[in-house]
Amino acid sequence: MWFKQLRAVWNKELGDAVRDKRAMKIAFLPPVYMVLFFAVGIGFAIHLQNNEERDIEIHLAGQDAPLEAWLTENSITLNPAPEDPYGAVESGEVEFVLVLNTEPVAAGSKEPRSATMVYNASNQSVHGSVGEVRRLLYQYNSMEAGINILARGLSPKLINPVSVREANVASDQQMGGLILGGVPLLLLMCAMMGSVGFAVDMTAGERERHSLEPLLINPVPSMTLILGKWLAAVALTLAVVLVCILLMSIALYFLPFDKIGLRVSVSAGAMLGVFLSLMPIAAIAAALQLVLGILSRSFKDAQTYMSFLIVLPMVPFFVVVTNPGIYETWHLWVPMLGHQTVLRNLLLGEGAEFMAFIAFTVSAIPVVLIALWLAAKQVRRAKIIYG
Repeated sequence: MWFKQLRAVWNKELGDAVRDKRAMKIAFLPPVYMVLFFAVGIGFAIHLQNNEERDIEIHLAGQDAPLEAWLTENSITLNPAPEDPYGAVESGEVEFVLVLNTEPVAAGSKEPRSATMVYNASNQSVHGSVGEVRRLLYQYNSMEAGINILARGLSPKLINPVSVREANVASDQQMGGLILGGVPLLLLMCAMMGSVGFAVDMTAGERERHSLEPLLINPVPSMTLILGKWLAAVALTLAVVLVCILLMSIALYFLPFDKIGLRVSVSAGAMLGVFLSLMPIAAIAAALQLVLGILSRSFKDAQTYMSFLIVLPMVPFFVVVTNPGIYETWHLWVPMLGHQTVLRNLLLGEGAEFMAFIAFTVSAIPVVLIALWLAAKQVRRAKIIYG
């Protein structure tokens, strides 16, 4: 009898949710938008990085024939600078001026010639040019210093007593993690917000439509009623998560990561692991949303309160981003904290331990049970039924 009652509530709530076209749009359109924005943003970044370097134009004040020749050889177009370089940059007349010291250097002086880069750091478009010119100036300094040392019969190695080399042992797949850093947050947000519209409609919505009281008249225990609503919300949330994962898989497959030397290849097994990792989050989200929906005074209040749930996956995301490498085993037992690392490893093809899925499930059970118990305890109160 208990199972039949539970199935009847589940069927009723699921049918109502499917018939509500507005709630279906609210649930399934955000994953489409988020994945679309992610794909467009990554594609645009790849396009910019893959394009050939454009010629950089700068305004030069002063004269230094060797330096000018060096800059010209490296595709830097030199234009005459205005009379007041600082004022011209400040007013926005020009973006970048390289000011060379024109005062003659005394014979035997150890003071180097000076070059001042005048630019407005608040102008984002100028940073690329400034960085390229700065790099060329450093190379010119090293080259000239080596020539001067060599002219005095010394080895140019004296300038750099320590030769620094870099050896990057990360694979192309692992380097893809630099781009996929925000994907775990996107997936967690889909799991947390997938059933917001359905949960609000099952609780505050039914109360406003005056259909909650007739439902409570039936001889069905409160926990059975809440459990049926929760199972329906979880099923709908998992459908949203599945759509988000499928769209993300398609986006990662078609984005041209190979053009920037990266390899992002997410297997079907990895995506299955991602789905299994998000199942406990969907269960927690549905339970919390039901509690908030029951305790809210109106449909609008419930939507407002549930919007704060989006903060929950963002907190551990920023903790992990601002403190890379802090992963500990106990993080797996904290909902949404261990998910950040596990989801990232799955997307990078590194896999995940079976213990992680057990920890995710076990840690979610107390949260879900407490939330469902609280919802079942409150659902039959007169203040909750009548508002």
